[in-house]
Amino acid sequence: MSFNADLLKPTANFWDAAAETYEHRFTGTTVGQIRRHAVWQELERIFKPGHHILELNCGTGLDAVFLGDRGVKVEAFDISPRMIELAYEHSDRVRPAIPPCFRILPTEHLDTLTEGPFDGAFSNFSGLNCVEDLSEVRKNLARLLKPGSRFLLCMMGRFVPVEMLWFLAHGQPRRAFARLLSKSTSYQEDTRLKIQRPTVSGIRMQMSPCFRLVRWKGAGITVPPSYAESFAVRFPGLIRTLARFDQRAGALPLIRSMADCVILEFERS
Repeated sequence: MSFNADLLKPTANFWDAAAETYEHRFTGTTVGQIRRHAVWQELERIFKPGHHILELNCGTGLDAVFLGDRGVKVEAFDISPRMIELAYEHSDRVRPAIPPCFRILPTEHLDTLTEGPFDGAFSNFSGLNCVEDLSEVRKNLARLLKPGSRFLLCMMGRFVPVEMLWFLAHGQPRRAFARLLSKSTSYQEDTRLKIQRPTVSGIRMQMSPCFRLVRWKGAGITVPPSYAESFAVRFPGLIRTLARFDQRAGALPLIRSMADCVILEFERS
């Protein structure tokens, strides 16, 4: 696949605009911090000092800087130039032990990379929900990653009872069941952005045979999504209790399927 920047420019513009409010709407929220902490636990468990890894859809660079401060070398990519600018600003403020390398590159064009092989890769907070064909990601990562290395991805869940209850309580039944009833949503007409909602089994099928699902867990089973931040601020004690429950129950069969996000760990076969 050749690199066609013009084709993806509307989508890049969309995420450039989203970058300006990302801190306010997610990263800086109580719920956002709980979600990120859950992913950071997995990143720290899998990737160790001295590893050289890839990050897809890096956003404002918080995860790459977190790992860089723990001795992991991260090559981080995002489609949005503004996200990359903010990522470098964050890295300059924190000054991690190993500063990440941030680059503008859509996930759809990983085939342009000639570096590697790498010790692993990850993608956090639904970046891969914006990629229409995960099999293309699989092919490129299979070429770029060492056998036995890990690929961690965090994607949107499909069946989220806490979201259903939230929107039903606010008189929005269509939004309550949107994830469950629709496999994808076109976000805005003036972009090519389409949010995909594959199931865990669907993700596993698209990643095979090059990648084997080792384990997975849910994050956000009882803690509501970030749009419920006003509730989280009003009842911090309850949110902390719910977060502890999520942490303990996140890997349990059936219960993990009810999460806002699913965190999947694959092994390069």
